[in-house]
Amino acid sequence: MRLNSRAAAVAAAAATLLLSGAAVASATIGDRPTAGAPAASRRQAEPTKPRPCTIDDVSFHFGGYTAGLSKRRFDLTLLAHDGVVCTLPDTPLITVRKSDDGTPAPVTVNGRGGTLVLRPDSPLHTTAIYNISDAPEHTIKVSALKLAMPDASSRSTYFYAPGDSEIYQAGVSFTSWTTGLGLGQGEEAF
Repeated sequence: MRLNSRAAAVAAAAATLLLSGAAVASATIGDRPTAGAPAASRRQAEPTKPRPCTIDDVSFHFGGYTAGLSKRRFDLTLLAHDGVVCTLPDTPLITVRKSDDGTPAPVTVNGRGGTLVLRPDSPLHTTAIYNISDAPEHTIKVSALKLAMPDASSRSTYFYAPGDSEIYQAGVSFTSWTTGLGLGQGEEAF
């Protein structure tokens, strides 16, 4: 008798499990929501796309400065704050300003025209590459770097180090944003 009641209990549990699984499947597999389902619950079922980044979503760090005879380079690493997932173009929105009159210095920015997703566990970095001039008439002094986001919010800071930096008049080239840490990520934070 015990065996029959135990078998009946197992069969009842299996039937309940199958029926509830079938009910869930019919509720989630169908291509049309039920007429009585509220619109808010239908919207929650749709996956949400990350929103464009703002300057308040991120922090950026300088590091990895290297200097040869005439070529200089440093990394700019972009980190998302905890809990932030946002998008930005793979072409950095960076400008550099001259020290004497504040006008823009020549800047070349590389990119492929794609969109990247920035997460706290997946930083992005770009490398600034520029030359030092060997003649004063070919030299410009720069002091400020401005990083902007897709929503046009921005933050300005110095160009790698406080004060004026003398560079060749052709300006600065920035690589496209790439995933991963830069050479010296975390040396300076802004």
